[in-house]
Amino acid sequence: MLALSLCAYTFEQLVQWRYGAAGMLALGFVTLGHKSRNTTCTAIGLTALAVLLAQ
Repeated sequence: MLALSLCAYTFEQLVQWRYGAAGMLALGFVTLGHKSRNTTCTAIGLTALAVLLAQ
């Protein structure tokens, strides 16, 4: 469980460093949507991440 938490933290820091506030907002939408099982929120976050990665 510690390794999973460490990987999640590292990924969050990488997104924040590479994509700034927009990346963190998108990652927040993905996390919130996954935890609340809201597919719309998850899809918005994943779409935003895909747009950021495509740039």
